Amino acid sequence: MRPNNPEAGSGKGPRPAVIITTLAAAGLVVLAVVLLFRHTSSPRPGTTPVSTVGDTTAQSAPTVVPGSAPVAVSTAGTNTEKVASTGAVAQVQTSVNDLIKILNDPSLPLEERKKAIKALVQDGSPEAIGALKNALASGTDELRVAIAEGLGACASLDCTLVLQGLLNDANAALVKAAVQGLALQGSPQAIAALTQLLYDSQRSADIREVAIQALGTIHQPGALDALTQAALNLNDEGFVTEILTALGSRDFSETQGFFQNYLRSPTVPSDLRVAAVEALAQAQGDPTAFLLTLVSDPNADVRNAAAWALSATEATGTAGAQLLGLLQAESDPGVRARLYQALGNQESYDTASVLSAVQQEKDPAAQVAGLDLLAKTLAENPSTPGLESFFDQT
Repeated sequence: MRPNNPEAGSGKGPRPAVIITTLAAAGLVVLAVVLLFRHTSSPRPGTTPVSTVGDTTAQSAPTVVPGSAPVAVSTAGTNTEKVASTGAVAQVQTSVNDLIKILNDPSLPLEERKKAIKALVQDGSPEAIGALKNALASGTDELRVAIAEGLGACASLDCTLVLQGLLNDANAALVKAAVQGLALQGSPQAIAALTQLLYDSQRSADIREVAIQALGTIHQPGALDALTQAALNLNDEGFVTEILTALGSRDFSETQGFFQNYLRSPTVPSDLRVAAVEALAQAQGDPTAFLLTLVSDPNADVRNAAAWALSATEATGTAGAQLLGLLQAESDPGVRARLYQALGNQESYDTASVLSAVQQEKDPAAQVAGLDLLAKTLAENPSTPGLESFFDQT
């Protein structure tokens, strides 16, 4: 059934009332969109709007806290990469300048200036090292010493040459600081300079001894060779004793060959043989087996030194049975006292045999050493058979 509307299907548009209603609805939609856009694009209270119109590479600038080192901001992949890179260089330059100001400011505490020295050495730029050189030429003695010590962390040849030059300074404290700096570097050039100082008979004894000690801390073959050659070539027993001490504190695996040959040499004086054995008390590693061979040496002083070294070494030995046999065969009471002490540095020993040896002791010092050993054993192991009753009755 067709509608009773004369305009229906006639091809004419809607009536005016329909048009007005449609336009009004559309207007409300547009107004709502505009208001929504204004709300979302407006900055929040307390914030600053950022414009991006016409700038496809806009980035926020880094915030620099006053007194802090500048932080470079990565701009890779943007049109401002070249500008940002130039700015980062300028920031680093400013940081070095600030450090130089701190270094040269006499009103600041020395500790603060030492921090600047460390930072300049770590920077390592020609400007930073140049500033340290200038301060060495004009600074106070305390500052110069601090710079010499700090340059030890600089591995460049330039720093090595600076430290070598300081070895001829009139200030002994500065020379010693330069020696320590070269020891920290540990380079072949540093080793050569310290070796030359060691042999310089025009230098004071304490400066030469500091050079010996410094070579002892350098874990390089060149330093070991320098010390072993000096031990054989120098005639001053005081310096040789210092050299033996420096060698003894190194890892025994690298010095064992030297000590074996040195102690077997018929030309080495008795007191230097004793010094060499005593030096092994500070050895890194385990010199126990080697020291045991020296407890049977014909020289009682060497046997005494070997027993003492066995008691003092950090290595806890497993030679309790061997030491007990040596103790029972030893005629020198001083050596026996040291052997009791050496037994205390072993993992175990036969308590009954030691108790029997202590009861037969005629020398008071040796007997006291034996009693000390037994008392230590009882304190660590209260249930040791026979010891508690022995101390109760004695």
